[in-house]
Amino acid sequence: MASTILIVGASGALGMHLVRESIEKGFKVRVLTRSEEGFVKLKEYTADIWRLDASKETNQLQDITKDIDYVVSALGKSISLFHPTSNSFYDNNYKANSNIIADAKKHQVKRFFYVSMKGADSASEFTIPRMHKMVEEKLEKSGLEYSIIRPVGFFSGLNDLIIMAKRQIIPLLGDGQAKTNSIYHGDLANYIMTTFLDLPKLMEIGGPIVHSREEMAEMIQKHIRGKIVKIPTTLAKVGNDFSNLISKEQFGHKLSYFTHIMTHDMIGEKRGFLSFENYLKEIDLDKIK
Repeated sequence: MASTILIVGASGALGMHLVRESIEKGFKVRVLTRSEEGFVKLKEYTADIWRLDASKETNQLQDITKDIDYVVSALGKSISLFHPTSNSFYDNNYKANSNIIADAKKHQVKRFFYVSMKGADSASEFTIPRMHKMVEEKLEKSGLEYSIIRPVGFFSGLNDLIIMAKRQIIPLLGDGQAKTNSIYHGDLANYIMTTFLDLPKLMEIGGPIVHSREEMAEMIQKHIRGKIVKIPTTLAKVGNDFSNLISKEQFGHKLSYFTHIMTHDMIGEKRGFLSFENYLKEIDLDKIK
């Protein structure tokens, strides 16, 4: 009998890749999404779709992991500056995942895989990584077998810069020399589902090539155009503090952490195949807005 897997946050960019990879690997797939749009996207792949907000205390969530062997959570609030969502980082990241972990513990799933982020342990002064760290700690104390995967960042996480480049400006914070090896969602999903039970309890993972932030900005400029504008870190911090005071969509939290990751090295184990250059060549610019 095929093993069963629950993909949480299944309609997101990473989640959709995880669903496809799971089906290819022969798993029987259950998915969780909270949106009608997500439901429509996922019904092509499975009939076992749970549509609800996992952050709510509701009987609807109860037994979502019943008869499930493995859980993979790619659930979390978008960090895009251009796509605000209603739930807070506490609700979307911590509370929702905590509810899933509790149900997984109740039904004694064999293993729980959680996609966190690099910086969860070292940048906890920022709201976004702190929420991921809280989920990690919840999972570590649950008694479940687990793996925590911390990507250093996704290519799509730079889509905000692509949007701005389409508007002819590419902001570069600081001196642009901070380095990263961001990874393509599809490569991370493939690595998780191929390695699966051989994954360690904790790993920090990136793509195949390390670039400076300035090099990545230059690649965006080459493929999309726009002017690279360097913004001193001190000026960016003033803007962040102001945004935190007035934001109703936690925009300030996003901007603060965006400034941090753009000015600090974010490097993980080199995995995957798609380079950032080729990602830029292949994306449909009309869909990024």
